Amino acid sequence: MEIELQIKKGEFFKGENMKFQSLYDEWIETYPYTRKQSSTRNRIQSAKHLLKAWQHISISQISKQTYRKYMNSLVPKYKYNTREGIHVVGKMIFDYAVDMEYLKINPTDNYAIPKNMDYSEKERGLVFLEKNELADFINITKTHGLDNDLEFFTLLAYSGMRVGEAISLKWEDLNFENNSIIINKTYYNPNNNKYNFSLSRPKTRSSHREILIDKLVMSLLSHLKSKQTEVKQINKRVYKDQNFVFTCSEGYPRTIRLVANRLQRLIKHMNLNKNITTHSFRHTHASLLIEANANMKVISHRLGHATIATTDEIYGHLTRGLEKKASQQFSELMKDLVIFDDDHTQSNMVYDQKYDH
Repeated sequence: MEIELQIKKGEFFKGENMKFQSLYDEWIETYPYTRKQSSTRNRIQSAKHLLKAWQHISISQISKQTYRKYMNSLVPKYKYNTREGIHVVGKMIFDYAVDMEYLKINPTDNYAIPKNMDYSEKERGLVFLEKNELADFINITKTHGLDNDLEFFTLLAYSGMRVGEAISLKWEDLNFENNSIIINKTYYNPNNNKYNFSLSRPKTRSSHREILIDKLVMSLLSHLKSKQTEVKQINKRVYKDQNFVFTCSEGYPRTIRLVANRLQRLIKHMNLNKNITTHSFRHTHASLLIEANANMKVISHRLGHATIATTDEIYGHLTRGLEKKASQQFSELMKDLVIFDDDHTQSNMVYDQKYDH
């Protein structure tokens, strides 16, 4: 009778005794149907934190206060991005619980993720090569690089592509007439097995884009295509032609681990006190565009960001650094124009008083 009354009032929710583990199992069963493999894998990793805390707890016992207390306890342990991932998956799971009428209120609602007090640019991973360092790296790659190294890393630096986007490029994505590249897929291979990979949609809808590339880089890629034709002929008995731009001798695309190992091999020839990764070339591209005073909307499009706000959030501090430099340059330019003397009284400024309204 009590339950019937609750149903009539719309106050009955089925999940009072449901354990968090059961809720998670039900949610994760359907999540992969509409998401990429990489996204599902990331959500599972983030959810492990929540399962460790609440695996055997009834979801009705996880109040807003409980949720906030747990998430705030993670601040000294994890960086902001990690905690953001945990919160995102937590919200998804509890949104599902509300939608299925297991809960009335989502305990994650209106939670604001606190920043780390010592959050720094270094934590954000904004490690990139300066212009002269990039020039040195390209020269080293010319002399010490292995097959396709020069073409691959030069393209990363000149395009701002994610490494998975570059690995998944096929020749039909390149337009040599107008020097452009279409980016419409990414490479997924968590086990780094060159025979067992998949291609999926880019990270976001805005990541699907077409960008212009320097004609010298396109010339490099054109030469690479000629070399690849020779490799196909030499290895025709084992070559599996899938039309990829960057391949091993058997026609399979390079794995991310192989690319990372090749990069570290080349970086050892430089005297750099930086942790350069394949993603550093994306940051390098963005920072050099900012230094060249490129429009932020153009930079955002080249990087495949959803909004200019996303680009500004990541690289805004570089722009502000240039603003300070511009201010100093302006001051240097105007240093001979004395407006105020030492007593801050007006001097050396001549004007017709009829214009002084």
